[in-house]
Amino acid sequence: MRHAKFDVVVDGADQLGEVPLWCDRSRRLWWVDVRGPTLQSYDPASARHERWRLPEGMLVGSFGFRESGGFILGTNAGFQAYTPGADPVLLVHPEPDKPQNRLNDGRCDRRGRYWCGSMHATRREPTGSLYRLDPDRSCHALFDDVVIPNSINWSPDDRTMYFADSTRQLLFEFDFDIDDGVLGERRVFSDRRGRIGLPDGSAVDEDGCIWNAEYGGGVVVRYSPRGEVLEEIALPATQLTSCAFGGPRLDTLYVTSAVQNLDAGQRAAQPHAGALFAVQVATRGLAESRFAG
Repeated sequence: MRHAKFDVVVDGADQLGEVPLWCDRSRRLWWVDVRGPTLQSYDPASARHERWRLPEGMLVGSFGFRESGGFILGTNAGFQAYTPGADPVLLVHPEPDKPQNRLNDGRCDRRGRYWCGSMHATRREPTGSLYRLDPDRSCHALFDDVVIPNSINWSPDDRTMYFADSTRQLLFEFDFDIDDGVLGERRVFSDRRGRIGLPDGSAVDEDGCIWNAEYGGGVVVRYSPRGEVLEEIALPATQLTSCAFGGPRLDTLYVTSAVQNLDAGQRAAQPHAGALFAVQVATRGLAESRFAG
């Protein structure tokens, strides 16, 4: 484990900061506070931080950029289209019969489809599923028996998809058909059972290595494409939630974190819990894809 050089770029004390994404159009890093609920951005050129308040009671587990502009949100009320300053607009609700569920981690593939998992909003039970939302807004359930879906991402050659069920402490990989959006065989990519941390959100670099934030463990783990642990980077917040490559060269690793569930003693020991961190790394990430619908 190494203690990397890092910067606290936004010390925002997010309740549940999540899913950082770099936008090459706005040249800003975007992320959400799930329990804020807020959408946020950070401009590294000016150090400007902005927040957009989302409707009270909305839980935004993930979001993506839309090719047509604005965002797609994965929420407790289904998939929503959103433009900052306007009201969200429903695209489709994959689970209208499960009001206790909400959408969690999600990401766009390089064909413009949005992949997103669902979970129970309060209990750690296997009520969730993985969905693929196509540009024509048709929604397809891929598999169920999910507790907390996370870490949705793809290898640079689009032949492998990654997925984590956090509570089970397992990272999986699937054979992937990018043209048809079909999943093949599921295999365990990394078994993290017995560790303190839970695998949460991930990023993939240009070498095909997976960077995974461990919630409760206070580290970002870098894996080789074969699932070998290459390094662990420690940051001063135990509840790290996700990471993304950003900056003009995609060579800065941004990491989100959370303050939820920390008691007073833990908050005092972690004054930067809930912050957005930036770590300089010796590799580059991949450009973020956009939802084509």
